Amino acid sequence: MGMEVKGTVLQSLHKFVEHRFHSSGVERWLQALSPEARALYTGPIISSGWYPITPMLADPTQRLCDIFYGGNLRGAWESGGFSADDGLRGIYRMFVVAGSPRFIISKGATVLSTFYRPTTIEVIKSEPKSVVFHITGFPEPHATLEHRIAGWMERGLVICGCKNQKVVTGQVMSQGAPYSEYFCSWS
Repeated sequence: MGMEVKGTVLQSLHKFVEHRFHSSGVERWLQALSPEARALYTGPIISSGWYPITPMLADPTQRLCDIFYGGNLRGAWESGGFSADDGLRGIYRMFVVAGSPRFIISKGATVLSTFYRPTTIEVIKSEPKSVVFHITGFPEPHATLEHRIAGWMERGLVICGCKNQKVVTGQVMSQGAPYSEYFCSWS
């Protein structure tokens, strides 16, 4: 079995395209997807279901970047931020209410493992105004997914009320590194 992503993540990607690019953009995006991905995104996506990550999330996210961002992975980053808005203002609101930004980012790294399987995430360093974490197990690394995760973390900091939030990737698995590294800081 390959790597899988939870249906809620796929729902969020579709909502992002609709929110940002409206129905005409959704149609352009759907037409660029593989027949299998198009069938999934035009039918009901089960939020608790698990789907193959590359054909159903990485590739559709890349198509989003190609169509609306001229190939720039900023689209993956923005879709990750939208997903944070969707989740952290919804079902995971308790994390935002109950914790500090450091707690939220540390827990956010753990929460990611509930949406991507299998995956292993380690918080390497946690200080009052920064967190460094590594994704050490991600069997199907893809640059769009690394950007999506970074966008999620950055928006999570904004939702927590942080100022001067910054998320920077270090070495990444999609370029052959043994892990994907994220540096998160705020004031």
